Amino acid sequence: MKIDQLITQYLYQHKRVSLPGIGTFTTDGSVVKFDTKSDPTFSKELIEYVKTHTGKMTSLAQSDLESFIMLNSQFLNIGKALYLDGIGTLVKSKEGILTFTPGEMVTDRLDEGMLENRRNSVFSDESRYQPQTGVNRGWLIGIAALATIAIVVWGGWKLSQNNNPENAETVVKADTAATVADTTMHLPADTANTATAKRDSVIQPVPDNSQWRFVIEATGNKLRAEKRFAQLREIGDKIQFDSTDTSRYKLYFLLPGQPSDTARMRDSLRRFYGSRLVFVEPK
Repeated sequence: MKIDQLITQYLYQHKRVSLPGIGTFTTDGSVVKFDTKSDPTFSKELIEYVKTHTGKMTSLAQSDLESFIMLNSQFLNIGKALYLDGIGTLVKSKEGILTFTPGEMVTDRLDEGMLENRRNSVFSDESRYQPQTGVNRGWLIGIAALATIAIVVWGGWKLSQNNNPENAETVVKADTAATVADTTMHLPADTANTATAKRDSVIQPVPDNSQWRFVIEATGNKLRAEKRFAQLREIGDKIQFDSTDTSRYKLYFLLPGQPSDTARMRDSLRRFYGSRLVFVEPK
């Protein structure tokens, strides 16, 4: 069951759910209300609720909630609506004001267990969402969790090494010092002194905050790509379609971020849209 569905169920059962950084939803059983004030952290009851219904460890359950908030906060900031089934829709204006439109409560559908349905990608095999039972399912969950953590940690370390401003500064200073030293040997005294005085005036590198293309789907089937693109557009997603290479059509989001944040954003998009693989490209 997805995080947004668990949040809806939790709200119906506890009458209140607070999402840090977004706001607080309350209900009396007939209508849902929204307040922009929120708790600084997730409640222990909500984390325990997600843990119980997903079978994950407490830390992973909390990580899923944090990723959900981070991703949807970014989408709200770029004008994308946040739709929570059974709760309503949130939209942020250009002035930064959140507007809430209550949705239809789905208590009867919750009782029937219809919220177990997942929103599948049109490029995904339905068979991969079939639940597994017994020991095999437990092993798969554990292996998947460890693999995800390892990939995220390695990717973050690799990006931080490649984009570390301190490393860039060291290389720039070393090259500049060698050039200045060589130049001063062939210049008059006054010129050499001027060059020496400017050795410490190397421009410091500016941290990168570029735009990145997060590709959530890639296929050689144009009709399937166009169908998925139309589906995401209908629900308000600011998805973009790249048909430059006719052998591989791409659906992607254009988002800002530091290189060190791309691994976490990529993982959040993969889980949110049920994609087998999400990869990042420079703008």
